[in-house]
Amino acid sequence: MFYRFIYFLIRIIATPLFRIRVHGIENIPKDEKYIICANHKSFLDPIFVALAINRQVHFIAKKELFEIPILRNILKKLNAIPAQRDGKDLSVLRDSIKLIKKGKILGIFPEGTRVKEIKRENIKDGAGYIALKSKTDILTIEIISSYKPFFKTNLYIKNLVKIENFKEYKSKDAMEKIMDETYEKMYENHKFLRKV
Repeated sequence: MFYRFIYFLIRIIATPLFRIRVHGIENIPKDEKYIICANHKSFLDPIFVALAINRQVHFIAKKELFEIPILRNILKKLNAIPAQRDGKDLSVLRDSIKLIKKGKILGIFPEGTRVKEIKRENIKDGAGYIALKSKTDILTIEIISSYKPFFKTNLYIKNLVKIENFKEYKSKDAMEKIMDETYEKMYENHKFLRKV
């Protein structure tokens, strides 16, 4: 209830303010579980991702955000999952897998924090691990925005990264290859910005 209220409130404000356009809606699975992975440059990214999906997204958020009193209460009401930045918090992986097994949608920014440079080294393999263990496909969203009011924001929803395509690999190799494909989809339209 709280999520839907916030969703519609933000939609009314953010959609015209940032001229949000969502492409590839047909790629969103109708009644299936999936993990959302998106590129991350701004604190606005979770808002943009949530607006692109017509189901509640349970985001993994850094623990520091839960230390801010007002924000902590909002994040808890939105059922966000707190995580350490170093990626060594095993409880996050367990909580994420449990959540997915209940049919919920998990939202992850694989870079772990906002980034300025586009490079594969920024991508953590945690989403790949969760996808493998929960046998859940990844829905990648590419965000292209200046993050300035009244300038266009485009969200490109890609076709699924299918976990079954990696079952022949050992776990570590599978995680890496899953995130390789996720990375490529996350920055498919950013190629002109890439550092060689």
